Amino acid sequence: MFFKKLVALAMAVAIVIPMNVNNIQKVEAETTKEAVTYGNLIYHDYEASTYGWGPRGDNAEVVAQSTEEAYSGLNSLKISNRSKTWHGATCDMTTELTLGETYVFGIYLKYIGSSYSSTQKFSLQLQYNDGVNDQYKTIKTLAVTKDQWTLLQGEYTIPTDAVNVKVYVETEWKSSPTTQDFLDFYIDDFTATPATLPQIQKDIPSLKDVFSSYFFVGGAATASEIAPAPAKELVAKHYNSLTPGNELKPDSVLDYAATIAYMEANGGNQVNPQVNLRAAKTLLEYAKANNIPVRGHTLVWHSQTPDWFFKVNYSTDANAAWVSKEVMLQRLENYIKNVMGLIASTYPTVKFYAWDVVNEAVDPNTATGMRNPGSNSVTAGNSPWMQTIGEEYIQKAFEYARKYAPAGCKLFYNDYNEYEDKKSAFIFNILKGLKEKGLIDGMGMQSHWVMEYPSISMFETAVRKYNTLGLEIQLTELDMKQPDNSTTALAAQANRYKLLMNKVISLKKEGMNITGVIFWGVTDKTSWLGGYPLLFDGNYQAKPAYYSIIEGITPTVTPTVTPTVTPITPTVTPTVTPTVTPTVTPSITPTVTPTVTPTVTPSITPTVTPTVTPTPTTIPVEGSKPIVAVTTKNNGNTISQQYTISAVGTIDLSKVSIEFTADGINNQAHNVWVDNAALQLTVEPWYTPLNGNVSGQLTNQKLVVSISKSTMLSEGTGKLVIDLRFAKIDWSAFGTISNFVVKVYYNGVQVQ
Repeated sequence: MFFKKLVALAMAVAIVIPMNVNNIQKVEAETTKEAVTYGNLIYHDYEASTYGWGPRGDNAEVVAQSTEEAYSGLNSLKISNRSKTWHGATCDMTTELTLGETYVFGIYLKYIGSSYSSTQKFSLQLQYNDGVNDQYKTIKTLAVTKDQWTLLQGEYTIPTDAVNVKVYVETEWKSSPTTQDFLDFYIDDFTATPATLPQIQKDIPSLKDVFSSYFFVGGAATASEIAPAPAKELVAKHYNSLTPGNELKPDSVLDYAATIAYMEANGGNQVNPQVNLRAAKTLLEYAKANNIPVRGHTLVWHSQTPDWFFKVNYSTDANAAWVSKEVMLQRLENYIKNVMGLIASTYPTVKFYAWDVVNEAVDPNTATGMRNPGSNSVTAGNSPWMQTIGEEYIQKAFEYARKYAPAGCKLFYNDYNEYEDKKSAFIFNILKGLKEKGLIDGMGMQSHWVMEYPSISMFETAVRKYNTLGLEIQLTELDMKQPDNSTTALAAQANRYKLLMNKVISLKKEGMNITGVIFWGVTDKTSWLGGYPLLFDGNYQAKPAYYSIIEGITPTVTPTVTPTVTPITPTVTPTVTPTVTPTVTPSITPTVTPTVTPTVTPSITPTVTPTVTPTPTTIPVEGSKPIVAVTTKNNGNTISQQYTISAVGTIDLSKVSIEFTADGINNQAHNVWVDNAALQLTVEPWYTPLNGNVSGQLTNQKLVVSISKSTMLSEGTGKLVIDLRFAKIDWSAFGTISNFVVKVYYNGVQVQ
């Protein structure tokens, strides 16, 4: 066993030596921590000491050396006397880990005991303070089998502004844990190895050069996406604008603690919400160092905006009263004023060339085209802006943005499904009113596409419609969903990207005022969509889609930007180690929450998209029934599914109900989103959207999908395709989902 431990150490050293051949050293043992370091390798074998690992919980919890179990050698660490799921083992690694370095973290874990279940989910986590709050990031979550040593291993880049950096292990967080969840466990052979990262292709044309004669080309990224060095290099090479993916959204910039403190210090002031830029710091420092213009995304949105922002006394109580229209208008103005003022004072040299002022205000399924009033956190899609202010919030947001935005910053409205006839008509009317008042400069067409939808002609029609208003048009969030990475699938994706970009160039040459194209994400590996939607794969290498869109275009070379990586000195150094509170220790933080979910994928690309449901020519007959196929994908903190419903005989879809259960879906509350629903027909009218008529509800570990609109579907005439997602309220990871059971009911009778 000791020989095995030596072999493990030798293998870890072998990984690091090529990168640190001149920097091999051993750090002398400290009184409380003995971290043996070879170059930047960190290796804790727990043979001589605990290496500074201790309990996360109260005084009763114990983390101690043990000879009862060992992955290798003679000792491991045993974690016992736990009374909370977040109790576990933690180690302060502030002095060992290098800021900005990407590490492969690994730790072996085992639990035993006849009273415990056969599997238990564990997480290897990273905790650090960003200068304001503690952040909790998941390195790896895995279901561990009892009586077996299991390796939890994952890659993470240490933020350049992190302080009080800790690594810890815990079991799955549960709102109603049992004694099963407080099991004892063992850890052994912790390693943190500098990752060997791929090199970007430096000898291929830069996208910003290729398209410089037509429009700028930008990229979107979250702070974690852009942290690895290759990501910084790829963005600097190919893009001449940067959009923060999440870090300038309302929930990232609104500072609850500072807002409450301001209110209490100023006689109960209700109208001056406070903001900070801590989430965007990595991205804005990068933009500043490399002179890359930034798109602000987004000021006003019904989603990713906390309800307390709209409540009396900024209350977090779900039952608290909404503020009056007058108060909310003042909050809106001061919020925009404070964001713009903080940007100007903190990053005076960063050029903000555009802001998405209002995002996704339109719901084409309502009579007015505006979203229903209410809490988005209670009912997805509802708008607290409509609840407190009403439709006027759009104009007011643009008025305030025009008043406080940096000089030269263009103001945009941004939305998805912007090419569909009904929705584009509502959007057009909003744009027209704002344009007449001189409040808007551009239309942001998000352009989250799937492989068969929309058609190029739908896109062209929408561009021509918006162009009549004299606004700039930018494709602001372009990606193309492709779950398959086979040669054939990637070739099809490349062809579709080429058709789109050729059409964009053609329209630009014709005189359409298209000024920018922005790709949503850096690589497939970090895309919010999963799968393979972008131009670069998970190793930062160009895909067929990249080569397809540059074919036949001669680049106009611009000066190459060498990305600058400057270590950031934290402006706040906490003197007290923050207390860990179980209710605020998430086991996972969603990494990319983009602004939109795309429309359904039709199997036939129609030249016309009717908006009416076909008039039934037949009625259901005895023996008719639905046939349902389901595909399920675990994305970590979300589960995505596609339901395909076809008919035997003729069925009324409103009489169809589907129940889905699986092991791994627990009994806590879940959100369910029906992203797309549409009839894909082989007869006229070919394609009929049913968005808003399909719902999903997940309670008591059972997902129920139902259809509210009476719609006939006959055998051989097509299918109904439903795309939906569900996630836990706390966004914790699902781990293993297995033993899928799908029950289909027709008119109350189980038929499948």
